[in-house]
Amino acid sequence: MNCIIIDDDAVSRQLLADFAEQTPELELINEFSSIQEALPFLNGTHVDLIFLDVELPEMSGIDFLEEFKPSSRIVLVSGNEKYAVNGFNLDVSDYLLKPISPVRFSKCVQKLHTSFKNGPKNDFLFIKDKGVYQKILIPEIQYIQSSSEYVTIHTKQKRIMLYSSMDGILSKLPTNFKRVHRSYIVNIDAIEKVNGNSLEVNKQFISVSKTYHESIMSDLGIKMKMTHEIY
Repeated sequence: MNCIIIDDDAVSRQLLADFAEQTPELELINEFSSIQEALPFLNGTHVDLIFLDVELPEMSGIDFLEEFKPSSRIVLVSGNEKYAVNGFNLDVSDYLLKPISPVRFSKCVQKLHTSFKNGPKNDFLFIKDKGVYQKILIPEIQYIQSSSEYVTIHTKQKRIMLYSSMDGILSKLPTNFKRVHRSYIVNIDAIEKVNGNSLEVNKQFISVSKTYHESIMSDLGIKMKMTHEIY
């Protein structure tokens, strides 16, 4: 994958460049300190992946995504975890919280590389409901709940129950769907609030179990704090 970096912090930009140059799956083709500097290059060059700082001068990374809607995969980079959920609502591929560790960077790239190689999945599923196959648009799925040998798919408009295992339904979904509990799969794009070990999705509170807590917080770019909470 070819990539560029847009970050106004020279130290952070150099760190990302060093990580990229040490990663066989990436080809770093340019670096910029602002959106304005990068736009002429983006207008004339196909870019697979952009490492995009959030807090940039004149135009922020969030404003850039909302206004230009680039086709490149986006990895948001920030020193502030508050932008994580907002970023995923804009369909970014990942969120890296500064200071970025080599391990976290590698995990991010490996996930993106797998997605890039496999190509995009269908953005819909056909679900058999009362003998009739219904088309469900994957981006409209908010969360999935299991009950015995069945799962219930929740969208804002409806619920559909089908015979399936959680692993079976998860295998058909893109990487923004995450297991957060033995009984729940959540669409990261649909998360509205994060409060400790609870996620709010469409006014529904979903518990995150201890098994998945560290992983989902990392995917959201939220820095973990040591606690003695029992889940």
